[in-house]
Amino acid sequence: MTDEQVKQAIQQAFDSLLAEQPPLDFHIVHERSTAHRLALHLEPCFKGWNIDCEYDRYGQFQKLLEGIRACDERRRTDRIFPDVIVHHRGQNGPGHNLLVVELKKDAAQDPCDFEKLQGMTNSHGSFSYQLGLYVNINRDEFDCTWFKEGAVVE
Repeated sequence: MTDEQVKQAIQQAFDSLLAEQPPLDFHIVHERSTAHRLALHLEPCFKGWNIDCEYDRYGQFQKLLEGIRACDERRRTDRIFPDVIVHHRGQNGPGHNLLVVELKKDAAQDPCDFEKLQGMTNSHGSFSYQLGLYVNINRDEFDCTWFKEGAVVE
């Protein structure tokens, strides 16, 4: 999929999530609940791809991002649990890792999530996700910061 197709699919999933009845109250529910609901709305947009929440595997191994533990004093390991990923389960690398999403509520930036998205979209790293997306849920708006090739893109 092209970057533009991925972005259009994300917007479609956001619109579908916002139209749910009864609506999801983003101020009350945990980000995991929102990630789960978003993942359900992503499935029809990404035919032939697997959509998983907090998927911590890289093949048969734990998903690790070297150095990520240094971003927060409470982190004890380099193990990561992306909020939502669009990938081919059991496959790794370019062509199999399409999109990684991190969600936060009322947090314009989260240094650890930004570092995670930079590392996971770096084409010289282990994961090589085509795109990364940081979503700040601000009331009923989804403020998006996109990542590609290990950097923020407009």
